[in-house]
Amino acid sequence: MGKMPLYTMLQKACSAGGWTMVAQLEGDAAGSQLLLLEGRPVWQRGDSTVLLQHLTELQGCTAAGIHSVAGTDIFAERFGAVPQLVVCGGGHVAAAVVQLAKLLGLTVLAMDDREEYAQQLRLAGADKVLCLPFDKALAQVPDGAETYFVVVTRAHAFDVDCLKVILKKPAAYVGMMGSRGRAALVRRQLLEAGIDAERVEALYAPIGLSIGSQTAEEIALSILAQIVSIKNARPQTEGFSSALLEAMAQTDAAGQQAVLAVIAARHGSTPREIGAKMLVRADGSIVGSVGGGIMEHRTILAAQEMLTGAAPAYQRLHFSADGKNDDAAIAACGGSMEIVLTRLQPGEEIK
Repeated sequence: MGKMPLYTMLQKACSAGGWTMVAQLEGDAAGSQLLLLEGRPVWQRGDSTVLLQHLTELQGCTAAGIHSVAGTDIFAERFGAVPQLVVCGGGHVAAAVVQLAKLLGLTVLAMDDREEYAQQLRLAGADKVLCLPFDKALAQVPDGAETYFVVVTRAHAFDVDCLKVILKKPAAYVGMMGSRGRAALVRRQLLEAGIDAERVEALYAPIGLSIGSQTAEEIALSILAQIVSIKNARPQTEGFSSALLEAMAQTDAAGQQAVLAVIAARHGSTPREIGAKMLVRADGSIVGSVGGGIMEHRTILAAQEMLTGAAPAYQRLHFSADGKNDDAAIAACGGSMEIVLTRLQPGEEIK
């Protein structure tokens, strides 16, 4: 395991999946962390002896949350790459998909082989636009398990050309616009072309949820609703967003301390899920959220105490709705949460 900050490790492989972050929550080594990539240790902070001695058990922690390993509470968080949407086509539906996806905070790569339509995708807000034949453009799309493909080209032949390439790539979702009859024809042609039958069967065609869509915007809504449903059902947390990693890098470069707050457990109704993160910086700025409201306010206050040295470099906060303490007023809608806070030191070399 080489020496580097966590953000550097994750930035180096932002398209890869299979990450598991494990933090020890109690004992003499509370606050120590271990990062696994496909089950292999690649980074650590603090004394990770206990964690390294129980790698088999850690690899079995597939659900994000608090687990007991060797009689010690640990927080395991499984996450993949940042979700990326790839839109094949540049017509009205494609442009509407791009616009809505950006409102939802997704990274979007779009493509069309005609410059005037590629420009329409740029105006819609795509992060990157490729104006190339579809097969050549798709060859430039990095492989990633968290890639969501939307095929909305102008003609049947182009759909098939796209899918012949896409269905050989890892993907979280592949959808194609068209009628049921057209979808059946495309599936038959893909099978005849030797594409794996399981991948062909998993194709979402017709694309989107059935909401009676009529306009391009309504079709885009049905597509993104289906994608969000699939994305949020995957057994992993939101991980480390590009905005969070960039903020961590900027803070380190500026020689500032910061505190990373992560939701480790939740029960009942709460605003954010396990794995939601917030970075509290010494200059007072905040990146991300662990739920808003008074609960987040209390988390920020605790982080600020850590930054001044008035509190330990590692803390575990409980916000309970049991009515037995002041935190009862903090828990949202009757829920309860546990948040882990870790102080990040500038220039910290971690093996």
